[in-house]
Amino acid sequence: MRHPTYKHLEAKLRLGSFSLGQWAQITAAGALAAAFGVYVSPFPASVTIFVSIVGAGMPVALSYGAMGLEFAVGEFAAAAWRYWRAPRRYLAGAGGPSRGYVIHRQPSTGTLERHQAPLDEREPLWDV
Repeated sequence: MRHPTYKHLEAKLRLGSFSLGQWAQITAAGALAAAFGVYVSPFPASVTIFVSIVGAGMPVALSYGAMGLEFAVGEFAAAAWRYWRAPRRYLAGAGGPSRGYVIHRQPSTGTLERHQAPLDEREPLWDV
């Protein structure tokens, strides 16, 4: 049995119900919302307030919602960035370059022999 005190000591530092990284996200989101609302927004005041709050709160809400999952928003964004930046040119095959089909002629015997099997011995044209 494990004592809960030691489990508590291994946990991440929290202020309130948020971790330090989430507090940094909240602070950055608030600063970006204020800068957008004061300097950038071309909208009227009520629309600017709505867009600032929703735009700044969405990443924080996603991070808070994903807190209990085995999912990290930062790691997902880093993986998406690596995928976007990675080259997408792959070499063909496991060996050397392929040359396509090579067609060899069968040697002819000079005589035309035509043999046609009875109808019930022929292979069907399709399988049902």
